[in-house]
Amino acid sequence: MSDPSLTARYNNPKKRHLSKRNRNILIGAALVVGIAGAGYFASANYDALSYQDVRFDIESPTMAQATIAVEYNAKDRVQCDVRAMNKTKAIVGFKTIVMDPGEQIGVVSQTLTVDLHTDNLAVTAGIEECSVVPQDFKG
Repeated sequence: MSDPSLTARYNNPKKRHLSKRNRNILIGAALVVGIAGAGYFASANYDALSYQDVRFDIESPTMAQATIAVEYNAKDRVQCDVRAMNKTKAIVGFKTIVMDPGEQIGVVSQTLTVDLHTDNLAVTAGIEECSVVPQDFKG
């Protein structure tokens, strides 16, 4: 025969379960911690950089003008490449702009008009790409 103390110790048929109230509290606490953690990581990795073309003007065969809108975090320094293209989609004018937010905080929204000198007649002009660059970047 087996010792009753060992049976009670290793094969206890009278297991105590959590009450419904305690179980619901634990589940709720786990959900709150999980949602808070996901929110923290989402906000910490949020990189607010958006850009779009507003309009363009072709002033002459050697000059185009592009108006662009850029929105970015004030802690970042942003470089944008603006280009003008001819009817065969070849780039005929190009300019790189570096934007520094200065003393601003939060999200910075800027609308810029960029003059582009072109090699020949352009039919469109606009933003090609914007990216965050290091603070000591000279451009």
